Amino acid sequence: MESPLSLIAGGTGLVGSHVIKVLSKKSGAQIILARSFNSEIPQNADLQIINFDSLGSNKVKLKDGIDHVYLCLGKRLSTYELGYMQHSARESFKLIDFEYPLSIAKLAYDRGARSIALVSAVGAQEGSFNYYFHIKGKLENEIRKIGYENICFARPGHLLGARKDFRGYEIPVLESGLRIVAPFMQGPLKNFRQIEARQVAKRMVMNLLNKQKGESYLYYEDFLKTETFE
Repeated sequence: MESPLSLIAGGTGLVGSHVIKVLSKKSGAQIILARSFNSEIPQNADLQIINFDSLGSNKVKLKDGIDHVYLCLGKRLSTYELGYMQHSARESFKLIDFEYPLSIAKLAYDRGARSIALVSAVGAQEGSFNYYFHIKGKLENEIRKIGYENICFARPGHLLGARKDFRGYEIPVLESGLRIVAPFMQGPLKNFRQIEARQVAKRMVMNLLNKQKGESYLYYEDFLKTETFE
């Protein structure tokens, strides 16, 4: 059986960088789509520098034979924007978190991909009054229409991990607060607990490599089930 070819978009981000690390230890090859990339490129990876604004104009060409797609794109947001996003910021957010990943999903499908994993968000729902959750849910709904056989929607809460960029002085305060209240976040609220980005990445890769068919959602407790996956 041939080794799989994986496509990763958003490899410079918190989850995407861990997806690349996980796949570097697996058989198969990976293609990293990026606007720029300053990290070390694994031996089994090819880096394809693209202009994401050209995705809809047939200027971006992908290899045939892609098996798996990992969509990890996301605009850097302030904490308050998760609660309310000003109209002036919505266009760029929609471009990066909706239009870019949807275009890549369609291009990859045309090149043979039938399995896809998306970093979404707990609370994603197209009908939400919260613009962030609305766009996340809208993207999920559009990806469903493409025709993928295996669709994995990862819906984490706040992501933990070493970030390359400064995210605001409030982040350490937020993470400390979430750590304190975590034991009290039970039932549906448990899904809003913070989680290590590397665990999200491992679980996404596990889902696609196991070749499960159908649609699946990954939440907080699902991300903890990666201990035996190396």
